Amino acid sequence: PLSWFTACHRFGPSFSESAELIAGESPDLLFISSFAWAYADLSLQLAEAAVRIRPELPVIIGGHGPSSLPEYFLKAVHPVYPGRPLFSLVVSGEIEGFGELLRPGKADNRFLDLRKLNPKCDIKPMAGESILRAGRRSISITLTRGCPLKCRFCSNHICHGRDFRSSPPGMWVDEVIRINEKYGGTPKIFHLNIEDDNILFMKNDFFCFLDAVRKHYPEVSFSAENGLDYMMLEEQDIIRLKQSGFTRLNLSLAVLSEDSRNKEHRDGDPEKLEKLIHHCHEADLPVTTHFICGLDGDNREDIVKTLRFLDRLPCQTGISNFYPVPGLEGFEDAELFLNRSPSLALGSSVYPWTGALSSAQMITAFRLARWSNFRKKLLEPKEKPFPGSTGADSDTEEELFRKITGSRRLHTILKAGKKGSNRTVVPLSHLDEDMVEGFFR
Repeated sequence: PLSWFTACHRFGPSFSESAELIAGESPDLLFISSFAWAYADLSLQLAEAAVRIRPELPVIIGGHGPSSLPEYFLKAVHPVYPGRPLFSLVVSGEIEGFGELLRPGKADNRFLDLRKLNPKCDIKPMAGESILRAGRRSISITLTRGCPLKCRFCSNHICHGRDFRSSPPGMWVDEVIRINEKYGGTPKIFHLNIEDDNILFMKNDFFCFLDAVRKHYPEVSFSAENGLDYMMLEEQDIIRLKQSGFTRLNLSLAVLSEDSRNKEHRDGDPEKLEKLIHHCHEADLPVTTHFICGLDGDNREDIVKTLRFLDRLPCQTGISNFYPVPGLEGFEDAELFLNRSPSLALGSSVYPWTGALSSAQMITAFRLARWSNFRKKLLEPKEKPFPGSTGADSDTEEELFRKITGSRRLHTILKAGKKGSNRTVVPLSHLDEDMVEGFFR
C-alpha cells in the first residue's frame, strides 16, 4: 500500500508491431503525435521502427513534445540513411486550420512553428478509446483548447495558447456516438472520461452534454481525471455530477498555502474546498484531491501541512511531483533539456528540478500520502464510512496498519517467494524523518 513505482508499463503494441501495422497500410505519409515532452524518446523509437521497414516514408511529428522543444526532434537522424533527418517536418503548436501548410514546399527548414498564430477554424471535439476502467470500455474526449489562466506550473499554453476555445457543443454528443460505433458500438455500458480541466468555463453546456450522453447510454459513467477546478464548483453542482453518473471526483488543489498560490498565480480557497469535500462525502461521491509537490519555493513544512490538511478530510490524497517542460516559466533555456533525458520530466522520476525539495523528500511525501489513503481504507467511522473504506485485504495489511500506528514510522510490505507469497512488514528507509515526524505529530 505504501510502495513506490517499481516498473514502467507502456500500453499498446510494441514499436516493431506498430511499425508492421503502419507498413501494412502502405501510407504515403506518417503523422506522429507526441503527447508530452517526457515521451519524446518513445516518439523517436516509433518513427525509427517505421522507417526501418519503409526507409523512404516521410514522417511528420507534432504535439506537445515538439511544441516544447522542436530542436530535439529536428536533430534526430534517420536510422537507415544517416545523412538524412528522421523527420521530414516538425510542427509546433496546433495544426488545426493550417493543414495546407503541410503541403510540400510550404514549410521552411523542416520546421513549422504555429505557436504564435491565431487559429483559423472552429476546432472539433476529439475522442478515442482508452484503457479499461473498472472493467468497462473507456472513451476519453477533449472538447476545448487553450487556457487563459497563468498558473506557472502548467504547460497547456505552450501548445494551445492562452485563448480558451471550445468546439461547438452541438458536436460533443455526436463525437461520443461516432467513436463508440467506431470501436464496436455493441456495449451500451461504458465509461467516458472528459480530458478538459477547464470544462467548467462552460458549466451549463457541460451539464447538458452529460444529460444528453446519458439519454443515449443510460448506464454510462463519467470522470474528469485531469481534475476539475473546485473554485468553479458549488454544492448544487456536486449533486448534479453524482446524478449524471460521475463515479468519482478528481479535484485540483495544486497548492495549499496562500504564499505558494500567489507565487504560482493560482486561485484557491481551502475553506471552500473543505466544504465541497464534505458535501461530496454526504452525497456518497468519492473524491481524490490532487496537489503538486516540489514547486519552486516549496518547503518540507508546507508539504506536511498540505498532507495533514487532506488527511483529516474524507477524501483520497493525490500527489503529483512537479516536473517542467521546455519553455515553462523559469525553464526557457533549451540546454537544460537537450542534455538530460526527457524521462526526467516524468513525475515518477522525482528529479529535483527546482531544488526546493530533494528526491528523498518528494518520495517521503508520496509515501505519506499513500499511508493516509491506506489508513482511510481501513477506517470505518461510526457515523459514515469514508469513501473506499473496505477494510484490510489480508492479515499482513492489518499488521502493517498496527506497526505504523504503533511506531509512528512508515513501513511497507516486502514480497518474496513465488508470486510474492511470502509477505513481511518491514520499516521503510531513505525517508526524510523530519517530515514523517511532522506528519504524525
